[in-house]
Amino acid sequence: MSAQPVEPSRLTATYDTFRDLADGIVAEADRRGVRVRADISEQEIKVHMMSPSNPHGLIVLEVGFQIRTQDEGAVASVENRVHHPGLGLCRTADLLAATTEAYEKQDDDFAFFAPDVSVAIEVVSPSNPGNDYITKLRDYPRMGVPEYVIVDPRDGTVTVHSGPDTASGEPRYADTPRRYKFGDAVPMGSWTIETAKFPRYRV
Repeated sequence: MSAQPVEPSRLTATYDTFRDLADGIVAEADRRGVRVRADISEQEIKVHMMSPSNPHGLIVLEVGFQIRTQDEGAVASVENRVHHPGLGLCRTADLLAATTEAYEKQDDDFAFFAPDVSVAIEVVSPSNPGNDYITKLRDYPRMGVPEYVIVDPRDGTVTVHSGPDTASGEPRYADTPRRYKFGDAVPMGSWTIETAKFPRYRV
């Protein structure tokens, strides 16, 4: 069955209100010198403190650099929102990669429309791995993100999920995850990322 996000709920008419509130929360946090993410899910705003470690930041920048080096027309955006307004869902990704055409078709600057993104990449935080392995692995296929990559500096692994499908009733990634180790060349969307220089978290 082809990949289609779940049907929007009637309650998602309030998404614009949540979106304005999320923007306000981030702006107020910035005013106070605090970095936060404000995601929208299940008719709630979920606020996350941001305190990325050195390995986390280095990996995100390295992936973005390699994508742009391979493809000058690619858009690699750090800490960018990805959403599906009809489903009332909005998440903030460590890195989103998309084509120039996909970027130019966005109707505003708040977030990427999820099905237009090529790949979403998350680098696992040692303090909250469930956000990447459970929450986003549930929401990204629901939103129609075609490929989701989890980079885990704890054990030096990269997992690629793809093929969102609704055959089971609830959208999920249908393909068997492809698993790699740091040092492998990893396909991500239409790009291939060399991971040999990815740092690991120190024990």
